[in-house]
Amino acid sequence: MDYKKAFYSKLEDCYLGVKIKDFHQGNIAKSGFSNLLKIKEQYFNHIKAYLDSQIEGEPQSHDIYNKLFTFFDSYLNESGTPFFNDTPAYKNIYAKVYSNSKDTSLFYKTQNLYYVKSDTLYQSLTLSDDKQSYAVLFDASEYKQNADNTKNKIIFKFAGVESINVEINDEGKPQILIKVSNQKDLFPNLNNVFKQNSNEFSEEFLKDLKQNTILKSSKIKINEEELKKIFRSYKKQSEIDFFIHKNATAFLKEQFDLWMFGYLYKESAIQEWNPEIIAHLQRIKNIAYEVIKLIGDFENELKAVWLKPKFAKKTEYVFSVDKLNPNLMDSIINDKGFESQIKEWQELNLVDEDFNKEDLLSNDKYRYLPLDTKHFSKATKYKILSSFENLESMLNGELIKADNFQALNSLMPKYQGKVDLIYIDPPYNAPASEIIYKNNFKDSTWLSMMENRLRLGKEFLSQRGILTCAIDENEQENLGLLLSDIFYEYEKTCVSVMHNPKGIQGGFIAQNNEFAYFLSPEKMVSNNKPIPKNKWKYDHLRNWGGESERHTAKNCFYPIYVKDSKIIGFGEVCKDDFHPTANVARDDGIIEVYPIDSNGIERKWTYARQSIESIWKNLKIERDKDGIISIKKPIVEVRFKTIWDESTYIAGDYGSKILTNILPNNEFDYPKSIHTVKDSIYLASKEDSVILDFFGGSGTTAHAVLELNREGANRKFVLVEQGEHFYNVILPRIKKVAFSSEWKNGKLKDDKQVKPLNIAFRYYELESYEEALSHCEYVLKDSQASLRGSKADEAIHNTRLSGNSKIIDCHEANASRNDNEIYKGKDYAKAESILDYRKSRKLIDRLNKGESVCLNMHTEYRQDFDIFHSMANLMGWKIKRLFLDSKGIESCEFDNGEILNLDSIDLAKYPKLKNLIWWETRE
Repeated sequence: MDYKKAFYSKLEDCYLGVKIKDFHQGNIAKSGFSNLLKIKEQYFNHIKAYLDSQIEGEPQSHDIYNKLFTFFDSYLNESGTPFFNDTPAYKNIYAKVYSNSKDTSLFYKTQNLYYVKSDTLYQSLTLSDDKQSYAVLFDASEYKQNADNTKNKIIFKFAGVESINVEINDEGKPQILIKVSNQKDLFPNLNNVFKQNSNEFSEEFLKDLKQNTILKSSKIKINEEELKKIFRSYKKQSEIDFFIHKNATAFLKEQFDLWMFGYLYKESAIQEWNPEIIAHLQRIKNIAYEVIKLIGDFENELKAVWLKPKFAKKTEYVFSVDKLNPNLMDSIINDKGFESQIKEWQELNLVDEDFNKEDLLSNDKYRYLPLDTKHFSKATKYKILSSFENLESMLNGELIKADNFQALNSLMPKYQGKVDLIYIDPPYNAPASEIIYKNNFKDSTWLSMMENRLRLGKEFLSQRGILTCAIDENEQENLGLLLSDIFYEYEKTCVSVMHNPKGIQGGFIAQNNEFAYFLSPEKMVSNNKPIPKNKWKYDHLRNWGGESERHTAKNCFYPIYVKDSKIIGFGEVCKDDFHPTANVARDDGIIEVYPIDSNGIERKWTYARQSIESIWKNLKIERDKDGIISIKKPIVEVRFKTIWDESTYIAGDYGSKILTNILPNNEFDYPKSIHTVKDSIYLASKEDSVILDFFGGSGTTAHAVLELNREGANRKFVLVEQGEHFYNVILPRIKKVAFSSEWKNGKLKDDKQVKPLNIAFRYYELESYEEALSHCEYVLKDSQASLRGSKADEAIHNTRLSGNSKIIDCHEANASRNDNEIYKGKDYAKAESILDYRKSRKLIDRLNKGESVCLNMHTEYRQDFDIFHSMANLMGWKIKRLFLDSKGIESCEFDNGEILNLDSIDLAKYPKLKNLIWWETRE
């Protein structure tokens, strides 16, 4: 076996050796992940060149490659991140799962990885074969992202071959055109590239290629395996599970040491130890460690980009009209954008075609129309925003379009320890709606995705904070173990919710329930469940059982006055030496009723004298067969229990139907019952709590918060969702349910506005991980060039001869020859010379030299970002006021008194801002 070829093939799979061509015309633009693949290709060449310089010419180079392949084969894979990828029993691979703090531990293969999920799934991209003799253009302009995590099968159709235009690329090279979609009915006249449910090319596609005149004239023979490799590379944009290891270097070193120990003492055929053998084994370890370091350096760079706080962008506000200063109405209705606002209201069926803008203030119904700042000019928008003295305090919540990990990581300073309830309804991994994992580690990958986010989410909880997580039977057991691992100091309660009485057919037993875990601080008691008045039952006002006798609470023994079968008042607390009967009839027709039971034992009322009048109107009297009057109080609330089986929890009736009545054709099949979410929030939060949902879905959590606020509460919602349905489902849903609580077929039910709410909320996006990757530049030069030069070559040669454990690092060799080979940012470690983000290195260099540096928000790279809201998230500040200064420059006043405008973002004064554009590599 050629172990050198096998090892480099494995490394190439990890870093992807397919050539990527950049096009910037039409819809073919460089995406974040295509840029990452290009960077990985360059870094693979860097590693290969370095290893060749170290191993070529070694007397035992074959054995070195043998050992490298044997070890790394278990951990390197096409996801690009090392983990327990191939672990058959005969490989004797181990993981540390023991701990002094716990007597059990949950282990899964993708543990200690960050699970990365991109918002945009497939993008147009051009790839070429290794020899660059032809190109393949993947046109994804018709690809449509699904609204949720349902299956999304990709379809490739062959659209022909063209000669590449000389103005765009190399003249005379053919380009294979592939249409990419997830809609079966598109391109009916084009042949499928692959056989149905197979990774093998279809006969029609292969025939088309063989008969194509352009390919024939160019005398290019397409190698099927190489072409499959190009398709696999393209699909890595999404179908590959992109992971980032939390500490790749430490993980691989630990695993190598275990492997080396096993090799030396269990599998080795070495019979005699001598200096040459020891030096050779040390050499293998040194080279392996250097490979590990190179892999770890790159992984740390990606981890830094992943963990970098993300910029806020596209920030807008929504206010119901009655929240606005009446003096602003002329500016609003005369703004050119007001016509666009009216059109939106009409599309949402909030106003009809005859709407007259002059009636905006005179018609009481229109007071609750949601005005969105996105429609208005900059001047009008800032007139509206500057009219509020404390903008943040008046908001009912905020909606954030972002990957939920990025949102949690970026919002941490602002919300850490301030959230009373996290309610999440994550993807269940159910067969009908599973996430498509490429690596077959379905449960493990799901656990990594959840672990990353739950561990961050825990930091948001206040001292009384509670986590609620909905789940079904597919991952319920795994989730329970994971929650016990992360929330080990919390009490865990699992509730069964009957959401589908008919049950899901096809299994051994029809499944008609799902689950919800509640993680609460120790000894905390939930709020009780209110009972509707028409369902009240009555019980004795008189206490009974333990601690119910008169002497246990003297202020609870007093007469209740009854006349003509009605309660007319209450007497004062009785003296200790007064011992009446249960009923005392007076001459004036009033009967004094005391809390004395049928055995004559003096008890107490459940309400003290000073508080009984608060429930007076809800009390009633009852006579027994002997005519003795007793006082009854209604049972207005009950304890929540672990079985939720009321009809209001049925998802079809109170989830799907409600959402469809608000937004017909909304694409969501299984939204939660609004009552399930309402009760989950009510039992675990206070009336002024902040409620966080970082799996926002169709927006049911925000809807439930608004419904609770209709009843007099003032909870705030923070909702995170990354799909495009953020704009076409969540946002319109919140606008409509604030305007009215009842809808039918997208219109006001019975043409009546019911229980409208005045509302104010903010919505915005966060810079995505993919967006950050698209602005990363590879700045590490080709190591082949850096390995030329007498000093470095001599050092490497001497190292080989001596068998010394030290390996000359290629970065050190670079430094000895040409300072310009690698960008040298001041005081940064070697690994930090791999990537540059948004050309920020020189900016940071100037800052480190003590220069005054302002972050220019007018540049092409940053003009779409909202620096004020980015700062609020990063610094944990609240925005008090947004306004235009005397020069018309956008400005902001924060709650701590800081006032900034776009031209005064001083990095020296606010050093935390550096985290937005640069990072210290995290080990």
